[in-house]
Amino acid sequence: MLVDSNGSFLSQRRLPKMALLSPRFSGDDLVVEAPDMPPLVILRWSGEGDWVPVRIWHDQLQLPHPKPEYSEWFSAYLRQSCRLVHLPPTVIRPVEPPYDRAEWRVSLADGYPLLLLTQASLDLLNQQLTVPVTVERFRPNLVVAGAAAHEEDQWRRLRVGGVEMAVVKSCARCSIVLVDPDTGERGIEPLRTLARYRRKPQKVLFAQNALVTVPGLLRVGASIEVLEAVN
Repeated sequence: MLVDSNGSFLSQRRLPKMALLSPRFSGDDLVVEAPDMPPLVILRWSGEGDWVPVRIWHDQLQLPHPKPEYSEWFSAYLRQSCRLVHLPPTVIRPVEPPYDRAEWRVSLADGYPLLLLTQASLDLLNQQLTVPVTVERFRPNLVVAGAAAHEEDQWRRLRVGGVEMAVVKSCARCSIVLVDPDTGERGIEPLRTLARYRRKPQKVLFAQNALVTVPGLLRVGASIEVLEAVN
């Protein structure tokens, strides 16, 4: 996660050009690429670095700040001072209440470990847009084929392959969905169109947050069984 000089997390809400950061793994290392920048190789964290106070939404954490040259690379690209911080396994960040039970935790995502969306929900949106958008706008971990549009709103428990999960909360969409992931530029869609039929009541809802109840390995193409749903 990148934080500013006050330790507050940075995202595409404030810095849409973050959409053009392209991370990938190379063995145990993380390689980050960005336009007009040399690739940055972030070595697997080995315990080095100062620990600094950071804030992500309402959570206050102490996290390690690895090698300063990593932060210098991001600062040069974003043209503002920032620091790269890391969440080691020794630091536990609970899911937001009322789901802040010991067995559930979240990394440095907004609030939940998984985001679920059906392909049909995206297709329905794109039918109403002049210029269709890709699923990357919404950053789901799981995209489900073969279900009806917004059928995920009724799901409460799922089995995906050998993984079981609880579907707990609709996702309220923010300005990040306005950022084109291919250009890093902000527009007015698809949030304007979504607001016409997905505003409930003061938030625009699209996709579902989920928690893992039985862990396992998720694979592309895994079968999905709905264990519990509401009408």
